[in-house]
Amino acid sequence: MPSEVGEIRYEATRASGSGGQHVNKTDSAVRATHVASGLSVKVQSERSQLPNKRLAGQLLAGKLQALAQVQADRDKSQRRQLHLQAERGNAVRVFSGPGFVEQLSGR
Repeated sequence: MPSEVGEIRYEATRASGSGGQHVNKTDSAVRATHVASGLSVKVQSERSQLPNKRLAGQLLAGKLQALAQVQADRDKSQRRQLHLQAERGNAVRVFSGPGFVEQLSGR
């Protein structure tokens, strides 16, 4: 039964793997999906759904933070590239000498 809290959708599922009859009877595993980005994590380390839900939320928050950091680094790199590509110079007036006398430019 999926439930949504904010931008995260939680879905209870059966845990997989060994674990005896408890695994076969209960829906204790939790899959958390971030609706906007599509990232998801599945947690089945605890026997109860509530601790798994908390841990899934924390893991998903960590993944989203890492994704945001990668995007911020990419944006910073692009801004730096634009800064380095900007053309400088081509002055309209040129001054030189101790009295800052305007030189005639060869236009």
